[in-house]
Parts: sequence; C-alpha cells; structure tokens
Amino acid sequence: MVVTPPCAACGTPSVRVELVAPGQVPAEWDQWPGTVQASILRRRPPGQWYLLFKGVAAYNGYGDPIDASRAGRIAQAFRPPLHFAQIHTARFYDDAGFCQDCDAPYCYRHWHVTESGYGYCPHGHTKSLDPRW
Repeated sequence: MVVTPPCAACGTPSVRVELVAPGQVPAEWDQWPGTVQASILRRRPPGQWYLLFKGVAAYNGYGDPIDASRAGRIAQAFRPPLHFAQIHTARFYDDAGFCQDCDAPYCYRHWHVTESGYGYCPHGHTKSLDPRW
C-alpha cells in the first residue's frame, strides 16, 4: 500500500506512506543499493511488516520494521476519504501533513517549515513537523 495525499494548495504529494506486507518488498526496491537490500533481507524476520515514511519535514530512510497491529492501524487510518481525525489515529508525528484546523494535507512548501521544524499552513495554523526538534 502506497499513499500520497495531495497537498490541498498545489496537488503535489504532501507525504508518502508505504506499508510493505510480509514477504513483499518496497515499491522502489529495484532502485535501492544492493547492500541495503541484503541488509534488510538478512534482518527481516518472516511475517514482519515494514513501514517507509517520507513526511513533511522528516523521513525514516529505507524504512522500519513494524508489528501487524501498527500496520493495521496505519492501513485503517489511510482509507479514503482522508480526514485529520482518521489520519491522526496512525500516530505519525506530523499527522502525515494534515492540518487539524483545515482538515487538509499540505506539502513542505505550503507548510512553510522553519529551520526548527515548525510549520505554518497557508491559513496560519501551526504545528511541529519534525520529531527531532
């Protein structure tokens, strides 16, 4: 499952969320270095889900293993139609780019992200978008 909610201001993807089922590989697998592929295949136990997330201001690189419960919660949260309250249940730090007050997603450009990872949506609503700050 790959989800890329369109920015409410310009239509470009606000974020990219990919859930990789056990036994499957990510959509862009063929573009990854062989060393990364080998490392993931070596350490990924059978039955393990995998999450790749490119948020508004942060991402998890080549992904992270997650348990089936979290995978189910994320899959449920991203079932259309997408709304803030539903997306919020996935527990992503940046709520997958969704502004709570607008009930709409915005991309990096339209969140007007500061150096500290704090963002302002086109309507002036604010939120922290980078968990490292």
